[in-house]
This record gives sequence, C-alpha cells and structure tokens, in this order.
Amino acid sequence: MLNIYLLIGIIIWVYLLTILKRANLDAFYFLVGSLGLFIVFSLLSHMYFIWLMSRTISGVLKVLSNVIPGFSISIPYNLILINLNKSTSIQLFITYECSGAIETFTFESLLIFFPIYSKKEKVIIGIAGALWIMIADIIRLLVIIFIVNTFGVKYLFLIHSIIGRLLFYVVVVILYYYVFTRTQIIRGWVKSI
Repeated sequence: MLNIYLLIGIIIWVYLLTILKRANLDAFYFLVGSLGLFIVFSLLSHMYFIWLMSRTISGVLKVLSNVIPGFSISIPYNLILINLNKSTSIQLFITYECSGAIETFTFESLLIFFPIYSKKEKVIIGIAGALWIMIADIIRLLVIIFIVNTFGVKYLFLIHSIIGRLLFYVVVVILYYYVFTRTQIIRGWVKSI
C-alpha cells in the first residue's frame, strides 16, 4: 500500500515540478525539487544506503584500526569496540546516526536542483561531497574513540552527542559554504546566457 502512495506522490511531485519550471519560478522549483527528492531518496533507499555507508565506514575504520591503537572493528555488525583497558571495552554501533546517510541525502538533493552547476559539475561535486561527508563522519568517530580511550567512558555522552556532532556539522557547513554559498556569490543565481 505504501508503494501506491509513494508512486502517486512521485507523480504529483514531478507534475508540480513541470508546472514550476514552465512558470519560471526558479526558487520554488529548487525548494520543491530538493525537498521532494530528499523524501524520495529517504523512502526508496533509506535502509540500503544506511547499510552501505555504515559498512563503508566500518571498512575504513577497520583499516585505520591496524594503524591506530585503542579500538577494533567488527565489520559484519558495524561495531566499534573501544578498549578502555586490557579487560574492558565499550561498544558503539555505526547506525543511521553515524553513517552520514541523512546528511548525504540532503546534500545530493540540494545539489541536483541547484541551478548554477552544469550536469558534469554536479556529478563530480556530488561524489566529492559524499566523500567529504563520509570523511567528516570518520573523523568524528576517531575523535570519539580517542577521547573515550584516553579519558574514559564518563565522557562518552559529551563527546558523542555534543562535541562529535558539533565537529561533524562544522565540517559539513564548510562543504555547504564552498558548494552553495561561495559559488552563488561568485557566479550568481542565474547563469548568464
């Protein structure tokens, strides 16, 4: 039943986009297009993409755990084991919150309907942006691992829920600034013909 409603919603969304495009309402086209695409991304590929991002981040952290001491990774479970001492460790699961999937959906949705870039530029920036978000997430997780490993589990909430998120979002805002704000200032909202 959800598939029928989703299909009807997509048809209405595409029809609304054609109306906005014909009416030359570029700002509304951007807003409706970006929001609609975000919803479609979230509903159609939410779980698969989260699994893919979590597995990729687990794989990268597994490689880094061979070089950086203090933690280990269980790839099948997307699990980080932070060693507190020789007999104690804590577990962190890489879930949707740590995968960066929602942030990637948001970035890609905005980029696809952003009128300044060409299609080729959008593909390149889209790939680079997804990598940037994933690297930001990996850095956030490494900071969490380092702080918990060094100062203990009592700092887990503070570093994971506040400082880690703040660090992650500052890095993502830098991406948004360079991709959207700076480019818009330099090139202008509408390309010259």
